Amino acid sequence: MPSMLELFHAAPSYYSMVARLALAEAGILSISRLLDIHIAKQQLSPAYRRLNPNMTVPTLRGPDLLLTDSAQILAYAATHAVSPWADADPARQAGISVAVAGHYAISIETLTFSKLLASQPWFKRVLVPMISGINRSLERDERRFPDQAPLLRAKQEQNRQRLAVFRDRPAPEVLREQRAVVAAYLAGLPPIVAGGWLFGSRISSADVVVAVLCSRLAMAGELPLLQRPDLQGWWQRVQQRPAFSQADLWTRFQRRRFLQALLEARRTPINP
Repeated sequence: MPSMLELFHAAPSYYSMVARLALAEAGILSISRLLDIHIAKQQLSPAYRRLNPNMTVPTLRGPDLLLTDSAQILAYAATHAVSPWADADPARQAGISVAVAGHYAISIETLTFSKLLASQPWFKRVLVPMISGINRSLERDERRFPDQAPLLRAKQEQNRQRLAVFRDRPAPEVLREQRAVVAAYLAGLPPIVAGGWLFGSRISSADVVVAVLCSRLAMAGELPLLQRPDLQGWWQRVQQRPAFSQADLWTRFQRRRFLQALLEARRTPINP
């Protein structure tokens, strides 16, 4: 295991929370490198692009190690955990992989923003110009950094797809679709024996991603989608674990913590 790891992440970022919880549950220490992905948009900077061409958080870096998304960091945590996870059991691996893949098939951003737009329609006047402005910035960088043009064009196309949802479709309709997707995913998870985990007596990658999903549902006011009593009991136990607080999982929006994180992010060195 590398002796020194750096986690580039953002405090309220969903996938940063996946990485933080995975590392905390695995007992893997890392140095926190907070980024401002909201105001300064440090994830789009040329320096960070050289570190993570996807222009997303999280990124985990260490000697001979560079992981550029939460799924990679989750897999790394599962294989380097101080105490073995259920992922190490060959009999459980297929089920865990299906549960993790199902989680990553959910568009968390679409769920979150459709809920916000459904309840606060005025926010569209903020969100749409913001995404359009990001694309104009990416277009300028495409001319300045021709070697990075393919990556920048891919990001622009991703943003155009986001606009097609948030600008062109009714938010309540999108929200209904996303609720149905999440409810079906949660209903399809394996039954939990009292006091146990999703896949037996040990934690797994599936427990990590479902815990972060439940945190975001709580933050968005959508926790009623967690209808199964066994999952509700599991969720209560998860919140009592030391790793839950260590990972700084947000179950509500924390304005002061958000502002503090932005200030701290300005001091983050990004050295590719």
